[in-house]
Amino acid sequence: READEIDERQAIIIAGIGRFGQVVNRLLMLAGFRAVVLDNNLEAIETMRRFGIKGFFGDPTRPELLHAAGLDEARVLVVALDDKKAAIQLVRYARSQRPDIHIVARAHDRVQVFELYRAGADDIVRELFDSSLRAGRYVLENLGLTDIEASKIEHFFFRKDREGLRELATLWDPEIPVSRNKAYVDRARELNAELETALVAHLDEGLVSIPVPKAPEVPKRDGVAPDPTFEDKSDDQKEAG
Repeated sequence: READEIDERQAIIIAGIGRFGQVVNRLLMLAGFRAVVLDNNLEAIETMRRFGIKGFFGDPTRPELLHAAGLDEARVLVVALDDKKAAIQLVRYARSQRPDIHIVARAHDRVQVFELYRAGADDIVRELFDSSLRAGRYVLENLGLTDIEASKIEHFFFRKDREGLRELATLWDPEIPVSRNKAYVDRARELNAELETALVAHLDEGLVSIPVPKAPEVPKRDGVAPDPTFEDKSDDQKEAG
């Protein structure tokens, strides 16, 4: 099937309407913005239309389709393609045509972050990074930190990791596997150590207080409290006994 004729222009273009692109588009719509949505998956486009959301079928990496979607006037391009090579190709082309456009791109992993960065993307979102941070925050809360304390650590880690990633991008060499790139590996290890030191410094300054894990409570049975003779004793009590 031939690509759809694109009959509208918006300040935002979203290339790829899978799970990632859908969430971005829904957030924009909630805030009152509309985007020109492109995807070469006809089923995904037709599913969108059933829910009353407009989208256009076609390959976002095709220059003529991009320009028809308003590349020359758009303010932001969101690259949310599953195909890694296609995503890099799209970013590189868009940057060559529009040095001033803001490009937000999805990355599958850290290596693709570096590739997209060199291709010209401004903001690069690692696919599982944010969700992993959120999961880590839930663990901290379950261990006894308040939601504010856990959130501060989460944001601290996010900021430091992002700073480190930008530095590592300058050491990344596409011709050398990361594990064999000595300069990259050495600096990555230094950054990990610096992160731990910086976090400890913040903890010492009172950013958060890590609670001491408590021993699990012995559950009651049939409404009867546990026998106190089986409760843990302190070290002093054990020595005295």
